[in-house]
Amino acid sequence: MEVKFANYRFLSEQFILYKNDELIPLKRNQAVLLNFFLSNPEGIHSKDTILDVVWQDRVVSEQVVFQTISQLRALLGDNAIKTFSKKGYKWQLTVIPKQQEKDESGEVHYRTETESTNKTSYKKLSWLWAIISLLATSIIIATYMYSVKLTNNEAISLKNRTSFNILYNKKRTTRSQAQFNNILSNVLAQSSSFSSQEKLIASTARQAFAAPKLVWQQANLPVGDWLIWGDIYTAKNSLPEKGHSEKGIFLNFGLSRDNTYWQGYLYAQNAQQLELALAKRLNELDTLGLFTTVNKKLDINTLMSMYNVAQHDPDLLLLLARHYITVQHLDVALTYLQKLTNLDATYGFSAYQAEAQWYIGKIYKMRSQHIQAVNSLDTMSDILADTPLWPLSFHNINTNAWLAHARNDNETMLRIVEQGLTSLQDHADPLTLFELHILNSIVARKVGDDHKKYSHLNQAQALLLKHKLDDSNLAVVYYHFALFTEDKPFTGSKTAAIPYLEQILALPRTMRNDWILNDALEMLVNHHIEQQNFTRAYALFNDTWEGPLTLLLKAKVFQAQKKLTEAKMLFEKAFELARLHHDIHTVLQAALSLYHLSIDQPKVRAEYLAYLQSNASSSWLKMHETELASE
Repeated sequence: MEVKFANYRFLSEQFILYKNDELIPLKRNQAVLLNFFLSNPEGIHSKDTILDVVWQDRVVSEQVVFQTISQLRALLGDNAIKTFSKKGYKWQLTVIPKQQEKDESGEVHYRTETESTNKTSYKKLSWLWAIISLLATSIIIATYMYSVKLTNNEAISLKNRTSFNILYNKKRTTRSQAQFNNILSNVLAQSSSFSSQEKLIASTARQAFAAPKLVWQQANLPVGDWLIWGDIYTAKNSLPEKGHSEKGIFLNFGLSRDNTYWQGYLYAQNAQQLELALAKRLNELDTLGLFTTVNKKLDINTLMSMYNVAQHDPDLLLLLARHYITVQHLDVALTYLQKLTNLDATYGFSAYQAEAQWYIGKIYKMRSQHIQAVNSLDTMSDILADTPLWPLSFHNINTNAWLAHARNDNETMLRIVEQGLTSLQDHADPLTLFELHILNSIVARKVGDDHKKYSHLNQAQALLLKHKLDDSNLAVVYYHFALFTEDKPFTGSKTAAIPYLEQILALPRTMRNDWILNDALEMLVNHHIEQQNFTRAYALFNDTWEGPLTLLLKAKVFQAQKKLTEAKMLFEKAFELARLHHDIHTVLQAALSLYHLSIDQPKVRAEYLAYLQSNASSSWLKMHETELASE
């Protein structure tokens, strides 16, 4: 149905607004609110009513009503909507009814036979006019009821739509990310299942891939809304003399909502085909239940339910492999990764083939099967050699460097990180270059090169400041400054590290810096225990999530104060929780502490010893062999 007001036309079925003949883009909330005002132009509508109609069961603040009304006023003029103090809002512009049929003179005419029409004929005409009027009234009422039904159906349809917020950073969106946003916007605009709007935030798409939960929190979205972002990588033909300048386009997209995170890859020959591929993929994920899952987190039960429906889905295979790596079921993880490598060997599947080989290489590295790890990472390099997928090349460089370190091959380690920085200097984004400089700094410390150690760390910090990278990235800078203070040959170097460690704990936690915050907390607690400053040690736990490590460290403070009953209770709780979370570091420390505290319970002590001997690595057992020798 078309509604006209001033010089505007609003198509309520399509939620499209025109000013004269110019299309005025509307966001979802703006369109629904405008439709509500035009459907009820005479009433004064309270904030609560507007919240119920426009946002329905979504939990939002009253501020969004003010913002959306301000946005409509900016589009339609300040006089379009009037505020009535403590009452609500009322539509002010005249809604133009549909014009009556007119003749050339503009007047409405009804024909009569002659001026001398008799009374009977007049009565018949009056009855006829009454019947016509009644029929017209019935038609108007039926039309109104039908329009109300359509409006309600539209509201229900909108309620069932998945709401996407497209990450947009005006100052730091690259050309390729802008192209991704354009492709995505075209896809979502044509879908009846999804609604979308741009979300202007400070973080970049690359930061969202690195810390999806943090960026979703920064976007300040309603609980059910998704943040979506991505990038594209154009593959150049290595043989341009054959007349082809490009091979095609890779697309990498990411999705996050609270604790749910998903990413995937697509490939096509051109942007138009990529739009079709992305539309198909989003519909597949919708069918898979990703957007309707009641779980806040993609746990193993949810993943397996999805896997039973789509056993060849590459994203699912990667997610399952990651889960089983986390819980140390490495053979199961390898099974899913092998299945992924067998799915598709074409060029367009290169991203998945490379990721599979990366995880396989990491598993072999964890098992100290270094030759197999080298082979997998070399295969990954070969796959990536003819692609523009430089983010995956960074992962290869990072893992290869640490693999060389594990093999005590410092020369190869140095060569890998130096060549990696050179090869990605002209392609990588500031965040990746920041991480490369950090890697070079760490490697320089390993080989005792103090000049390069500080040079790369300072360059990393300069990139962070210049490009205003997220503060969460400061954790790795502060961490290495803290470590480097211990390299200095003067007394009190540990004390010099304390300010850096305290700064780390004030930073937001992400997937990338989680281990750094945990290390910083542990180092600070141990320092305060050594100094017998238990008040400062306890103060570190005020705002800390009660995870396995926190419980373990609290127990250590109690133990240092000779409060052994309280300590043992917390060690037991930490041991239990760490096993559930597959936190190997914490569970081994808790088991060792319980082994010591159970000296008067030989059977219990023997059980903890058996656990340590069965689950700890040979190097860990050797490190603690003196403590365990009494059994």
